[in-house]
Amino acid sequence: MKTLFVVLLVVAALSTSCKNSNTDVLPGGSVDAQAVGKWMYGSFSMSDFWSYDGRNLGKPFELAVVFDFKSNGTYEKYFVAAAQDYSSCRTEAFSYEKGRVDFNKADGTFTTTPTEGQYRGYYSCIPSKNINRPMEKSELKIQTYYYELQTGSNGKPAIVVRFNKADTNTSTFLPTSW
Repeated sequence: MKTLFVVLLVVAALSTSCKNSNTDVLPGGSVDAQAVGKWMYGSFSMSDFWSYDGRNLGKPFELAVVFDFKSNGTYEKYFVAAAQDYSSCRTEAFSYEKGRVDFNKADGTFTTTPTEGQYRGYYSCIPSKNINRPMEKSELKIQTYYYELQTGSNGKPAIVVRFNKADTNTSTFLPTSW
């Protein structure tokens, strides 16, 4: 009987002291039905660097941002940047975050609330500077974007995104898959 009482006391103590961690995805986000799916903004080189001795040194520059909006009100965001120079030094940056997203059609906005993320940096010529770590709580920032769903010149859907309402510069995200 005493053992049962101690076990129940421990279970009660653990269940009342547990808190949701920052990595839990907040429920209840909302996604514009037309925006569900993967969307990529990006540029990449169609050519590679070749050394004078015939070695392929890789792509000189790559940059892409991908949003993956899910119908359950969550999202994932990927940022990839890479550069290669003629001395064969390659620099890569990768960040990933996921969490809740809320679309507001009336305002033409979507707001991301990240709950977890990862940073990775790779420097082929200075490996001591490589990083691969989770984002800290202070780095998980809520971000509001301004968007319009449009049909691109190729006849396919596009999401045109601005960081501020008055921005004239836009980023056009096209449907993608992988």
